[in-house]
Amino acid sequence: MRDYLRQLKKIRLSPDIILFDLFKTILVFLIATSFALCVVEMNVISNNIFGVYMLGVALTSVITSGFIWGILASIGGVIAVNFFFTFPYFALNFSMAGYPITFALLLIMSVLTSALTTRVKKAAILSAMRESRAENLTKMSNALLSGNTLHKIMEITVDFFSQSNQCSVVTYLGNPASPEIKLIKALQNQDESIFNSPLELQIAIDAYVKNKIRGVVLEAKVQNCKGTYIPISTDNKVYGVIGLLFENADFVLSDTFQFSRIMISQTILALERQAVEEKAQQILLEQEKEKMRSNLLRAVSHDLRTPLTCILGASTTLLENKDKINEEKFDCLLNDIHHDAQWLIHMVENLLSITKISSEDAKVKKQEEIVEEIVSESVSRIHKRFPDATIYVSVPDEILMVPMDATLIEQVLINLLENAIRHSETSLPVWLKVSRENDEAVFCVTDYGKGIDPSSLPTIFEGKSSTVSADSSRGLGIGLSICKTIILAHNGKISAANHVCGGATFTFVLPMKGEF
Repeated sequence: MRDYLRQLKKIRLSPDIILFDLFKTILVFLIATSFALCVVEMNVISNNIFGVYMLGVALTSVITSGFIWGILASIGGVIAVNFFFTFPYFALNFSMAGYPITFALLLIMSVLTSALTTRVKKAAILSAMRESRAENLTKMSNALLSGNTLHKIMEITVDFFSQSNQCSVVTYLGNPASPEIKLIKALQNQDESIFNSPLELQIAIDAYVKNKIRGVVLEAKVQNCKGTYIPISTDNKVYGVIGLLFENADFVLSDTFQFSRIMISQTILALERQAVEEKAQQILLEQEKEKMRSNLLRAVSHDLRTPLTCILGASTTLLENKDKINEEKFDCLLNDIHHDAQWLIHMVENLLSITKISSEDAKVKKQEEIVEEIVSESVSRIHKRFPDATIYVSVPDEILMVPMDATLIEQVLINLLENAIRHSETSLPVWLKVSRENDEAVFCVTDYGKGIDPSSLPTIFEGKSSTVSADSSRGLGIGLSICKTIILAHNGKISAANHVCGGATFTFVLPMKGEF
């Protein structure tokens, strides 16, 4: 496209090439004259010597920047024929009878030849430019299909506008006064400062508000304004504004802005498609949240009922029969109350954790944490609840730094370790192993107990209780649902499986930026 614009610029007589075109015109004239003198001397051509100069005129029109040089070559050819090849030789004589009319006709023929040659040349260049534009439009359409964010769509738009029109480009998504996205691609160092000037910004805002093209256009010019601003809009909605800054507005093609409208329509289609996809994603997200809420409610109602019933029953027994209960039984009931109260506290902690990341506006606040410290804190808290449990820990020698919310990841580890201790139904140790695989930190909690019912594996993280026994407080229920929610909020993965040695392994993976 740049080559075509350069050729078209030459056709329009740019001052920087006038001397070069003059040199080429003189050179062709000298070659044509020398050739004509040679062929006349050899008696090859005698009466139609002007045909040689006609050929020179056509050649001049092709290799120079416009028909002006062809006209000069035509005049030079007429004079040369009169001077070199018409009696009296080597003298100018336009007074012979009928001679002025003959030479005038020859001059008109050469001028028409020059103009026609120039027009054909210009038409060929414009045709090639339009073909290149059509190719760029196809490439732009294909590129926009890969744009999966608004920022990416606007980046593609800026790049193709700049390539197609060979100009600097600015794009605003939204009102230029406070745009959602603003991108600039400057071909000249000063173009970015021009786009950021108050005058240019005001013209861009005016184009957005009035939904009309503003700035330097082919019909008129705005005083002191250097850019042209085209709204990215449909009949009933304005998405933003795109600004074009040409090196020389005089060389802008008449159909540039019409073609820009076609390119803008491609951008609008991409923006609307992205809006539809985001809405669909939002609907899926809401459905997932609703599913999680229902699972959470079901798990809470199921898992809280039994410990509360046990607390109520034990406390009622103590109140009504305190004089009839021996000391051993009394302590046993108190221990049951204490145990179920601890379970309820743990359940509340889980509920607070999931509430922290489940609200619409909440986001997990991550910072680099040392994995070994998180593991140590989690194991320490588990030992306070289960002092008799044996937990083996394996961590790599290297220091792993992982972006995370430390409190939430500790909650995940505590939930998994507690489930392994409570539900494995074995006194064998529980293993907590941390390793690194590429740019991910892998956490594995393994027990060697009875394992997981294979039928429960597909839905084990859905917040459904794993048992319907009377001891519902011992069910997995809400804990694993919370683990999944926390890990997904960290852009990680979590899974569960039975292993061949007996027992179950829960694994979750967190992305890491690297080690420090």
